[in-house]
Amino acid sequence: MVLAYLAAGAIALVGALAVVLGGRELWFAWRVYRGEPLAVYELPNETGPVEVQGVAEPDEGTVEAPISGSPCLICEWVVQERRTSGTGTGSNTYWKTLDEGLVGGPFRLADDTASCRIEPAGSVRRLEEHTVTVPGGTTPPTEIREFVAANPKVTPQDGTIDLGVTELRIGNEQRFVERRLDPGEDCYVYGRAHYDQTAGSRGGEVSVRIDGKSVRRFLIADRRERGVAWDVAKVGFAGTVFGVLLVIPSALWILTL
Repeated sequence: MVLAYLAAGAIALVGALAVVLGGRELWFAWRVYRGEPLAVYELPNETGPVEVQGVAEPDEGTVEAPISGSPCLICEWVVQERRTSGTGTGSNTYWKTLDEGLVGGPFRLADDTASCRIEPAGSVRRLEEHTVTVPGGTTPPTEIREFVAANPKVTPQDGTIDLGVTELRIGNEQRFVERRLDPGEDCYVYGRAHYDQTAGSRGGEVSVRIDGKSVRRFLIADRRERGVAWDVAKVGFAGTVFGVLLVIPSALWILTL
């Protein structure tokens, strides 16, 4: 009986935590939806958290996305391989992460009034996902072959076995994922603005940088304000529903014990 109470209580606690976290995401989504992004030229007069939107532009140049080679401003990437655990009817497949990383540095956000510098370190990024899936035993595109050849953490999975009359292709399925912010894309940023004399020395630039220092949420997205709000709200709604589906059954379980 005691173990049953403990199990039900643990499930209810997990559910309550999911509801709290989901509710926090919904609240942030509402703030984004109801808020009004500042014009960049207004940033020198603002303190505290700010939200701005415009177009992403290079600051001192672009970086090369590790997998595709595309010029971009920031890029987070991951390589995964499908693995199988267990044997027979009890086996299941899962994606194992082989390598991942983040490249890119400061970039600029420009609207119709001016541009400011964005320091992406420590940000939560909501960027469009570009995925290439390579079935086991097949030859990947050229850029992926070059990436794999230069990355010791990723083993090629395009092997074959000669059976005489035919070839048997072997290897695991792999997927290569990039989430990039490219020059010229829509960009939304929620963070804290700081005066920085080095952040604007050319015409049309303000001496302001936005980063995640002393702010609870630092978000960079490649879409406009309404799209960001909806994206965050979906996460919050899913977490809240999941939590409720744990709390209610566990509460009913406790009442029946």
